[in-house]
Amino acid sequence: MRKLLFIIACVFALSTQAQVQFTKFKFGKDSPFGCCPGRKMTDAKFNVTADKAIKRISVVYSGVDQVGDAVCSDIVGAANAGVKHTKYLQLLLVGPFEPGKSYSKWASGTFWYGAKVTAFPQKIEIDYLDKTSETIEITKENIGKYFPKIKWMDVDYDHGFQPDN
Repeated sequence: MRKLLFIIACVFALSTQAQVQFTKFKFGKDSPFGCCPGRKMTDAKFNVTADKAIKRISVVYSGVDQVGDAVCSDIVGAANAGVKHTKYLQLLLVGPFEPGKSYSKWASGTFWYGAKVTAFPQKIEIDYLDKTSETIEITKENIGKYFPKIKWMDVDYDHGFQPDN
């Protein structure tokens, strides 16, 4: 009986393992010499907990203000003319990323917003080197498994800042 319980516990532990775990996922100040107030970078640190190498990781996320509204980046200027503003962003991390290793990546100028805003993930898409892939929707139940330092927020995607285009 003990052996059976041990086997069941091992199977359960293996099935609940995260493929990737982000120990850091947040916006940081990204304003060289103070020239671009409100410009933020997306800063990420993650561990590969999968048993196979990862080719590409994509994190779909939003900027969320202090009242829980998903907000659009308020990028303005001629370079962005005709760009549709969206409340969904994508951080694309290209490997290869080896099992059991940690990586730290950041992307500059990913979000422009004048007020305090938090990076909040919705989905992780993983492509493995063996040509398989998986998509993980981030929920209240699993956020601690993939993003242990981010607390769940009930985000309102229908309200919040939406620039006119």
